[in-house]
Amino acid sequence: MAGNAKSMTVPEQDIEQAIRKIDPSWRLQKTQPLGGRACALLVSTGAAAQRRLILLTHSQRDRERNPQIARDEFHLLEILKEAGLPVPDALHLNETHQPPFLITSFAEGSSDFGDKPILAHCHALADILRSIHATDLGKFDLSFLPDFTNAIAEQQDARSPGQRQIQAAMRRALPRVEFNGQVLLHGDFWPGNLLWGDGALAAIFDWEDAMLGDPLADLGKSRLEILWALGFDAMNAYTARYLQLNRKLNADALPFWDLWGASRLSHFASFVPEPNQFPRMKSQYDAFVSTAICRLEALYEGQ
Repeated sequence: MAGNAKSMTVPEQDIEQAIRKIDPSWRLQKTQPLGGRACALLVSTGAAAQRRLILLTHSQRDRERNPQIARDEFHLLEILKEAGLPVPDALHLNETHQPPFLITSFAEGSSDFGDKPILAHCHALADILRSIHATDLGKFDLSFLPDFTNAIAEQQDARSPGQRQIQAAMRRALPRVEFNGQVLLHGDFWPGNLLWGDGALAAIFDWEDAMLGDPLADLGKSRLEILWALGFDAMNAYTARYLQLNRKLNADALPFWDLWGASRLSHFASFVPEPNQFPRMKSQYDAFVSTAICRLEALYEGQ
């Protein structure tokens, strides 16, 4: 059995026990940390057959914010699978282990959209986000998920003048923001959390930040992510497509949600793919924030 056990938060003997609860005939063969909270598992399923699975944990900060986060993500995956969304199968949940963990199926695919035109990619992203937001809250009980109003109330440690400027602009606008009806929010929607196979969407993953709230919250945060990944024109095409698909939304307050997304991504220096990309990402971030503040102030000027 191979694997770097020292880098894992769950000992291999505990993973082995969990695997056998899924199927008594399965045996753990190999573990491979994937970075962050995920670890790939290679499992023998009898004879010469093998299967790959994914083990997921949550950070201490996330567990302090929501002690039931593992259970919530596991239950959400079950519901989303029933709702017809392409998500990994929820196979096993261990809430007694510290940290708690869940095991899901492994989704085949690539985060690379391929050689299709950027416009097609932007439209596909908007279509996927709309499908998430269209989850029927009357049919599926998602009341166990956090409410976005709590997320707004959470005050981040504004260490920089830029962060303080964002929070000040949001505080000034908040009493006048008109919220849209609640929908299921992915919470971290960006191209890196999608897998594609044969030109079609294979899976949407990383649901640990899911909550209920205004759909513009997902749109605003993902606009910044898409700006970084694909550029300004792509961000605008993505936005236009999403709003075209959701004409009944009141999108006036989108600059507020842009700032909300920017505040949640203010630590972007910690996940820059390559150091030489930081200047570009910072320039884009600063322009995104500046534009949102100007539009927000113009929207509520004189009110």
